[in-house]
Amino acid sequence: MKGPSDEELERRCTELFDLARSCGGQGRLSEQRQHAAEALAVCRLLGKRNPGDLRHVAALAGGLYNQAGRWLDAGDTAQAETLLAEADECYATLAAADPAQYAVRRVDVRQRSARVNVLAGDWVTAARLYREAIELYQDASAADPIERDFGVVRAHTGLGCCLLALCLRDSATYQDALEEFDAALFTAERVREEAGIEATDFSWLARAPQSFQLAAPEWISSAVCAMELHDAAGRWDVAADAANIAVRVCGALAAIGDDALHRRFELILKRAKEIWYAAEHPVRAAALRAGPYQEVMIGGHQGPSVEPSIARILELADFSGLVR
Repeated sequence: MKGPSDEELERRCTELFDLARSCGGQGRLSEQRQHAAEALAVCRLLGKRNPGDLRHVAALAGGLYNQAGRWLDAGDTAQAETLLAEADECYATLAAADPAQYAVRRVDVRQRSARVNVLAGDWVTAARLYREAIELYQDASAADPIERDFGVVRAHTGLGCCLLALCLRDSATYQDALEEFDAALFTAERVREEAGIEATDFSWLARAPQSFQLAAPEWISSAVCAMELHDAAGRWDVAADAANIAVRVCGALAAIGDDALHRRFELILKRAKEIWYAAEHPVRAAALRAGPYQEVMIGGHQGPSVEPSIARILELADFSGLVR
């Protein structure tokens, strides 16, 4: 008996991926994974039938990458790791044929592999993979510069998160983590400025290209961490600059988001106001931090340092996005 034609299989693959997206939008995540798995099986069959057709390789690569993210959300690192290894092979084939379109996608797979290790608590391996991803993004000169640079933002944020976790094990310093968050902010703000996007109100992100919206969670996380770590070091003017970015990006994301994003924005805004006050009144802030009857030394906006509040950083930064 003759089996379905390639055209019929392609239609079926599209239908299954559409079903997966629909189930995901409705919160039916188990069904989403099931439909996506069926679609991937059809993609593999099409690839075997047409080994020279890169369309099927591209469909399979993207499907594998997205399905790995779903398994990460479900907490199954083993499933995610297997799918990412297969996705890497697909993207290697695609990048060899079209580096401008696929080089960044392949590094994205490396980042998601780092997230597998984050979820497993292997911060050292995750940090190594994030460092490798940063170098690979920078080497992808033929790629779309915005997609490449936002990949760099995500990798710096992920690496900063790992180093922050390692601070609790005394194998890293807060300064190491802060350098990564600052690097993420510098890159994101440069991309925004080069794109000619003025963030003068909270509607700017809705008008920006989708890549800006997709990068916003890591953008906010780095801004919050930089804000808190600079504040803990007594660098209130720099902390205030980071607070400006955190409020600007989180407010814009909340404007197109749900109630949870609005609540997070309110928390970040409340904390930012405290840091802005310290930047405007550094002597008063230094006196309050030093406590009564203690001598206060302050130069410019540099005040006494304190131990960062990791609990507050984790609350405001929302690092759950690192396992997407």
